[in-house]
This record gives sequence, C-alpha cells and structure tokens, in this order.
Amino acid sequence: MATTAANLAPYTVVVPYTVVVPPRMAAGRPSVELFVRRRLLVSLVLVTIVVVVWLGAGSVLANRGGDPASASTVRPAHAAHVYVAQSGDTLWSIAQRFHDQYSQADYLDALMSVNHGSSVQIGQAITLP
Repeated sequence: MATTAANLAPYTVVVPYTVVVPPRMAAGRPSVELFVRRRLLVSLVLVTIVVVVWLGAGSVLANRGGDPASASTVRPAHAAHVYVAQSGDTLWSIAQRFHDQYSQADYLDALMSVNHGSSVQIGQAITLP
C-alpha cells in the first residue's frame, strides 16, 4: 500500500525538498594524497609558530634590562672602599668621580644606601659601593 497524505495522521504534512550540494563537494572526498599534504602543511605552520614564539619569548626575557639577572648593578659588597670627604664634597660629586661604567644615578642610589643617608661632613669616611 502506498503512503499518501490521506493515510497519514491529520497533523503530518509531506513536503518534497531538494538538496543542493556545492560543486566542490559533489565530487566526493579529497584524495588521500591531498589529505596528507594538507595535514603536513598545517603541521609545518604550527611548528613554525611554536619556534617563533619560543625564540621571541627567549630573547625578550633574556634582554630585560640589558643585564643578566645575576649581575650586580654596582660593585660587589666585598670590594668596598672608603673615601674621606673633603671640603665641598657632596654625594653627587663623589658618585661622579667613582661611578666608572655604572650609571651615575644608580651609583648615587647605592652610595646613599650604603652610607644611610645623603649628608656628608668634612673628614667623614664614605663607604664606596
């Protein structure tokens, strides 16, 4: 017996429809060779991204501040020397005279820290960092 709209329950409606398939999918699945080439290309792109991020992050982290994290910004504490303050000396002038390859501002901060303040008296023994 053929199924017709009259044999179905009164709430069922039969509607014919057409499926439209895009032309590129109408041919079926891609070949295995194409599948393998696509996977290799995707893998190569992902590996390239990972390597670039790894190298970029390494250089960014290694170059923070320009010095290795273990390098001291001033001379080590065991190499402390003493300077006796003369008339007209200030911590700024002492830092200007002894800062060597370190920035004068960093050396001045170290001088103030080692000598517990910024006051200088004639004849005072100033510890040099």
